[in-house]
Amino acid sequence: MIFRKIVVTAAIACLVLAFTACGDDDSSSFVEPEKETSSSIAESSSERSGGDPSSPSSSSSSVSSSSTNSSSSAKSSSSTDAKSSSSVTSSSSGTSTGSSAGNSSSSKAEDLSCTPEEEGQTFEFTLTGKKYICKNGSLIEIASSSSAVPTSSYFDMTNQFNEKVSYGEFTDPRDGQKYQTVEIYDKVYDVTYTIFAENLNFGKMVPGGTVLGGAAKYCYDDDPWYCDNGWGGLYTWSAAMNIPSICDSVKLGSEKCPYSFPMGKAGKMEKSEIVQQGICPEGWHIMNDNEWANLQEKSGNSVAYYMGSKVAGFGNNDYGLSILPSGYWLRYENNTSDFELIKKEAFFWLPQQSSDYPEKAHRVSISSREIDRLYKDFKSKRAHSVRCVMNY
Repeated sequence: MIFRKIVVTAAIACLVLAFTACGDDDSSSFVEPEKETSSSIAESSSERSGGDPSSPSSSSSSVSSSSTNSSSSAKSSSSTDAKSSSSVTSSSSGTSTGSSAGNSSSSKAEDLSCTPEEEGQTFEFTLTGKKYICKNGSLIEIASSSSAVPTSSYFDMTNQFNEKVSYGEFTDPRDGQKYQTVEIYDKVYDVTYTIFAENLNFGKMVPGGTVLGGAAKYCYDDDPWYCDNGWGGLYTWSAAMNIPSICDSVKLGSEKCPYSFPMGKAGKMEKSEIVQQGICPEGWHIMNDNEWANLQEKSGNSVAYYMGSKVAGFGNNDYGLSILPSGYWLRYENNTSDFELIKKEAFFWLPQQSSDYPEKAHRVSISSREIDRLYKDFKSKRAHSVRCVMNY
């Protein structure tokens, strides 16, 4: 009996000693993991511009760099930033740039910065396939054509044009800007129109609401990216017609607006149409009602489907006119103003004022459902896009 008590007591003592030893081992071997700092997420501007790959912030991740030729649909230079732990491909228009990958295991646009030299460049993360653009020192995600995004995001312009359509090219001698052009045949009047496949983007950008004159334009959201990347400028009626702003409130041919627009015919056309150069280059004119009517005749009310660019999901662009839903600028009754309806509708001025209201003029609106050529807008309270047609 005494022997059994001794054995039990000894066993309990061993258990106590073993438990204490185990606890000591755990506390001595446990090390709290070091937290990742923000310095491991952002990389210096020298690294992005091809700095020393052996610098401490460089990662062992493999990065490949390739050069690509700029396409006609890309208005700004394009490069890919190595801001992810995954392998990232870097490219730029006509040049090859090296970059090093950061140490972060995740990448968020709001966590990343970019340098003034990278302003306007685009970047793609190969891990997620997402694209970003450098704007005011930050990377902003570029909207895909199928996603519903706020207007503050930029759009991927890769599919602006139809690669199966044979485009021409015109260089505006006034500023050297290049435009894709497309030919549209009018079987009714047996004439072929050569039309800008892009919205006109001529003039100096001024804030929305500023009185336009002397070759000036608005850019959507007061952001030059829209003007420079296919969406083009927005113009009040007088600015589009290239006449004084007083003509927005009085009738053409009046004492205050002593102007008239020339008339012309094309092919077998029976009636004359307005052929007003407006703000278009020499040898071109503002697309008139008959030319828009031809597009409507070719496609019914499905102009957006046949003529609309695939950017922002606006159409199938079979005919290659690449119409973008560029929205418009408008002034409210309380004299404030704003930009609206981008990604939803396209609006274009016609060189035709209202016969009843001198402060209004005709415009074309195109949505995914219909085309409207009959509506009249206030000349000075709206700013719309412009398409140019070569004189024939």
